[in-house]
Amino acid sequence: MANEPEDLSKTNDLKNIVSRFTNEQVSTPVFVANVLREAIISGTLPPHSLVRQDTAADSMGVSKIPVREALRTLEGENLISFERNRGARVLPGSITEMMEIFELRKVIEPHLLTLSIPNLSDLDLQQAQSLVEQETKSTNQQELGELNRKFHEAILSGARETIGYRFQTILFTSSERYLRLSLKEPQSQTRSNSEHQQLIAACVGRDMDGARAILVKHLESAQAVIHEKLQQDKTVDP
Repeated sequence: MANEPEDLSKTNDLKNIVSRFTNEQVSTPVFVANVLREAIISGTLPPHSLVRQDTAADSMGVSKIPVREALRTLEGENLISFERNRGARVLPGSITEMMEIFELRKVIEPHLLTLSIPNLSDLDLQQAQSLVEQETKSTNQQELGELNRKFHEAILSGARETIGYRFQTILFTSSERYLRLSLKEPQSQTRSNSEHQQLIAACVGRDMDGARAILVKHLESAQAVIHEKLQQDKTVDP
C-alpha cells in the first residue's frame, strides 16, 4: 500500500539534506531538484510516497513554482510520476529499468572514454586520482556516491562537449539510486575502488583499449551486485 504524504517540514533527514545543498550557487529549481533527488536516492523519501508541492515548498523555504519545475526534472529522470489532484509519487525503480540503464552505460561510456582520454590534462588526471584516494578513506554511502559520480565525470571530461556526454549524464543520474545499493557492501566498495585505480592507471598511460575493457568490467560488476540486491528487495518491481 502506498505511503501517506509525509510532513516533510518535520523530517530531520530532509532538513539535513537541505542544509547540505543550501550553499550551492545554483538556481532555486536546481536546488530543489538536488534536495528531492538526494532524498529519493537515499530513501528519505521512500518508494510510493507522495510529494506535495506546498509541503515541499514549505520544508525548503521556497515558493511552489520552483518545486513544480524541480518535480518536472525528476519526472524526466524517472524518479517520480504525477497523479491528478494528489501530487507527485516516488517511483520504486525496477530490475528491468536498472538492467537497461547499465546496458546503455556499457555502450556509451566506453565510447566516451575513448574520446576523452586524448583530451585529459595532467590536472584532470590528478583530480581523478584524488577522488579515488578519498574513496579509499570514506565509509559514508552518500559521500561515496558523490565521489563515484565525480570520478566518472572526471575521466570522461575530455568528451564533455559531445552529445553522448549529455546522454551519459542522464543515465548516471538515473542509475545513482541503484549504485547506492552496491556501495552498501564493503566488499563492493573495495572492488569499485580497485577498478577505479586501474582505470586511472590506464588513462595516465593513454591506454584506450585497456581503459575501455576495465570500464566495461567495472560496470558489469556493479550491475551484477545490484541485480542480486534488487532480487532480494521487495520494494522494487521486477
